[in-house]
Amino acid sequence: MAQWYRCYQAVRSGRVERSGENEQSAQRYSKLPVDRKSPQWLLHLMDCTTPPPAAQTRLSQTGIDPSCLRKIWRAIVEIQVALRVNCDGESVLMVTDASGFLLGFDVLPRGWANSLELGEVAGGDSEGAVSITLRMLGLLRHSMETPMCGGSPRQPEMLRVSNKKLHRLLGRSERTLSVLNVNLAPEALGGWGPTEMDQETGAPKTIPFSLRWPPLRQCHMCKKYSFPCQLKPCPQCKAVLYCSDQCSQSDLSRCPEDSSHHYWCEKLALFMSHEPQLAALPFSYAKDSTAVDFDMEHFLEKNKLDSGYWRHWSLLVWSPRFELHHGMEHPRDPVPLWLSGHMEPYGSLKEEADILLVRIPHNSPSLSHPLVSWSQYCSWRGLSLSSPIAPLLSSPLSVYYIITSLVPRDFPELNVLKKQSLKIHIIESYREFHSLMVFWELSVLLPHVTFELLFSGDRFPPESDGQQLLLQRKNGQLTLVTPDLTSEERVNRRSIRIRVHSKPYHMLQGPKPDLVIGFRPAFPLHDSWLSTLPRLQSLRVPAYFCEPSELSCVSSLQVMNSATGGALTPPHMNPFRCPLRICGGDNLLPWFSNAFIFHLIYKSLVPCPQRFSVTSLQSCGQADQQQPATVRGSCTVPGPAPGKSQAQPEGEEAGLPGTHLVNANRHVTTHVFKEELNNPSHRRMTLS
Repeated sequence: MAQWYRCYQAVRSGRVERSGENEQSAQRYSKLPVDRKSPQWLLHLMDCTTPPPAAQTRLSQTGIDPSCLRKIWRAIVEIQVALRVNCDGESVLMVTDASGFLLGFDVLPRGWANSLELGEVAGGDSEGAVSITLRMLGLLRHSMETPMCGGSPRQPEMLRVSNKKLHRLLGRSERTLSVLNVNLAPEALGGWGPTEMDQETGAPKTIPFSLRWPPLRQCHMCKKYSFPCQLKPCPQCKAVLYCSDQCSQSDLSRCPEDSSHHYWCEKLALFMSHEPQLAALPFSYAKDSTAVDFDMEHFLEKNKLDSGYWRHWSLLVWSPRFELHHGMEHPRDPVPLWLSGHMEPYGSLKEEADILLVRIPHNSPSLSHPLVSWSQYCSWRGLSLSSPIAPLLSSPLSVYYIITSLVPRDFPELNVLKKQSLKIHIIESYREFHSLMVFWELSVLLPHVTFELLFSGDRFPPESDGQQLLLQRKNGQLTLVTPDLTSEERVNRRSIRIRVHSKPYHMLQGPKPDLVIGFRPAFPLHDSWLSTLPRLQSLRVPAYFCEPSELSCVSSLQVMNSATGGALTPPHMNPFRCPLRICGGDNLLPWFSNAFIFHLIYKSLVPCPQRFSVTSLQSCGQADQQQPATVRGSCTVPGPAPGKSQAQPEGEEAGLPGTHLVNANRHVTTHVFKEELNNPSHRRMTLS
């Protein structure tokens, strides 16, 4: 918003009317394409002062919270203060399309309404009326030339105005509107949403409307935002966005060659081809939530998901104060702040909360035929496919899927399905750490297993380090208690023990876990992984990670190889991925939380073969013929098997040249090894 408003202020202050501009403007705007997605545009007047009681009733009828007006106004004031713009005003002009996407906005000066009324009483157009008219026309013109929601310049077929006074002003400026090639609706809208005629009844009906903010897009090369420039995807891969041909050519010719878009274009095209499979989800809202222009904030606002664990999904919720869980107990001290927020974890989804926190199904899923899709799970649990609960359940169900489907396939020697208890370390997963109650679903899905979960991460609150909790049912309610309160009580087998380690994982001391899992690890973005990955290799424990895209999996492979010399399995599409699409910033790749799962392939413990000079080989020839292995120093080197050549030394000609991948945030150096990628046992990408 700030970037767009800065450009708009510069254009408005620097625009000079010249003779003959009307004719040139008419020709220019007549060539603009019509907005086919929304032929009607709306001009709103938002009064950000405290609404009177009558207006509050009207706002409640239309589903608008009056406090939202103040929030929007505070955000606009902060933008103006940051840009050093006069913020002496309490009314906002906004141009949107019919669905609610914001195309532009401007702030009217204080007292504009009084000057407008004085002009009408005098029977003519006052100076204030002319000024307001010019501001409306200027805002409309800039919204057509550089719409805030991005995309190419376009124009509406018809403009509808919500305020009657502003509608009358524009009605007197038909000549100027004709220059913009825009038709004004004959009547004022009188509300927020447009109307259309119902074909069955012939009566007018309101089109669903909700104010939405545009996704933030930027050029892959120069990082310019989508409002001051027109972003276009690469014509071949359709993934990477550029603001100009110059930026596109610069990326194609980037040095070294394996960091250029020419090198990655084919790979990105392959990633884009998986978009239909990632979007193939059974939810009724999946078509909207998996679209490239999906608006997360609009989804949360429309479903009233603004409390409980949903606050970790929104950027617009300002640290609200949450009540403590009614079952939370503590012997002496008040409950620490880091442990708050567990009252009504599912927010406004009361029915879903009753199902997940209170009810327990009579039959558990079969271990021989575990649940492997959202449809199966929702049918078994009694949840509607129209419920937006899936994003919160994606992480615990991903853990369930790893335990019941992936570990038995990848590590059959562990017999994980026969274990009566499981120690799982969940590392560097901030959102999951603040959503502890959702992991109760593990004890419902696998009632024969006693779980112990350790959350480790250096971004956790320091005061949480070393804390122990117990997630259990008590008096028919799910509670989160400290273990000392239940020391004399019998702990239910379904209870889940939780421990917290608020330091990097490689600093953790303790027994070896059965399984390590990480969500959105972002290997390239945190230096601590360069120590954590070697620690995991020393433990040699099965370690699975969930990434939002195949591109981030490639980045993780690069870091894994750089830190340990190991590799990763090819990414496996997670059936319990989150159905909400994430904006890619400078690309249109399909990003979804927990979309792909891989596990670490540790470097072999077998000593690496060594190369020797011809002289040393000749001198050792007799010894090699007499014994199958020759001890040279402390390294035992097995003799080559008959008919087989000696293996290549690791690290020399074992892989492709180092590649440089430009991630959405930073450059990452990668080394992809042919031995792991070409190994048939590791070709496990499942795209179904």
